[in-house]
Amino acid sequence: FSAWLVGFIEAEGCFSIYKPNKGTSMVASFDISQTNGEILILAICKYLSFSQNVYRDETNSFKIKVSSVRSVENVINFMKNAPVKLKGHKKLQYLLLLKDIRQITRYTKKINIPDIY
Repeated sequence: FSAWLVGFIEAEGCFSIYKPNKGTSMVASFDISQTNGEILILAICKYLSFSQNVYRDETNSFKIKVSSVRSVENVINFMKNAPVKLKGHKKLQYLLLLKDIRQITRYTKKINIPDIY
């Protein structure tokens, strides 16, 4: 499942850093979605130990977006220990996330961010 999940993240996942409101600090997030894929997204949430709720939009696309320190740490640990690695643009997106997370004290105080991917 873990090798498959890396491929699914490559196709349907997103790593991002954003500023939710003026005056607030930056937030790291990971999200993944699948049209008509509620069971699949729920299985991914369980596998990565996410506690957030799955959201369904008007196009019947099921999504999960996490930004809590614990959830981001779970994603980083999964990616670090996965049997295969991301490739191409998604790898760049992930590496930029790791680089930016090193500047956000909310995450650096609690997560051991890997130097090598």
